[in-house]
Amino acid sequence: INNNVYDYSQPLLLTSEASLDAAPDASTLADPPPTAITTFDEARQAFHNGNYQLALRQADEALKEMPQDAAVHEFRALALFALGKYKEAATTLYAVLSVGPGWDWTTMSGLYPDVASYTNQLRKLENYRTVHPDDAAARLVLAYHYLTASNQDAAETELRKLVQLTPKDPLAIQLLQNIDPEAEAPQPVAQVKPPEQVNAIPKDKLVGSWTAKRDQRSFAMDLNQDGTFTWSYSAGDQPAQKVTGLWNIGDDGVLAMEMNDESAMLAQLSLDDNRLDFYMLGDARGDDPLHFVRARKF
Repeated sequence: INNNVYDYSQPLLLTSEASLDAAPDASTLADPPPTAITTFDEARQAFHNGNYQLALRQADEALKEMPQDAAVHEFRALALFALGKYKEAATTLYAVLSVGPGWDWTTMSGLYPDVASYTNQLRKLENYRTVHPDDAAARLVLAYHYLTASNQDAAETELRKLVQLTPKDPLAIQLLQNIDPEAEAPQPVAQVKPPEQVNAIPKDKLVGSWTAKRDQRSFAMDLNQDGTFTWSYSAGDQPAQKVTGLWNIGDDGVLAMEMNDESAMLAQLSLDDNRLDFYMLGDARGDDPLHFVRARKF
């Protein structure tokens, strides 16, 4: 299984409506590449036919052209679940659930030819969890499926155990508190808070080419005078992932980047001449900001 089609240490971007519906031959993607639409439709049909390996390969191909589409990632996680690859499914689902609640039962069940096919796969996961009670990945995937089916009590049981296994994990705590707001969060992750913005940042002060590095990852952000931008990201020797769209800056110092695929990224900025601290909003992991340096002005 190739779980390196996307670097899941890079957060998924917020998306609008999921890019598929219950019917395997329909799609609501907003202007993605036509080849990606076709590939994703073929992936869904392969899944409907029970060919999960082919569905996974085609989902990986679609992600090469739609790397930020949360619905394709969620579909990929479902294919991994169907194949019994629970660790890989959990890695993918973690990124998906970090930016949104995931599908409802109507959407998920519509990908299967019948409910019995899904139920058999769910029972296999439940049996695996019983044999491996301390497997956090299995707990997360099972909790996700219970939540999708609106089985709140069963999901809560899995999430309580998941929080015990991973007491510092913010997503596990968040999912549990979504069900039980009074649930205690053991040793919560300290959030890195951006400084309060005193003065508005003029838009022309941000125009230029910016670069940042974190560990083995590189980021590049071109903010153009005409309000368009290009954002690229690479890790190690992997090919760069690139998105484009429109940008603007609010009086509160929040940078809004609207992708051409209708996803969005928001960040609180702190500007000091040619240095820019980029605090990703919605980052539940408590990461430090990205420290950008202006490479050149336009």
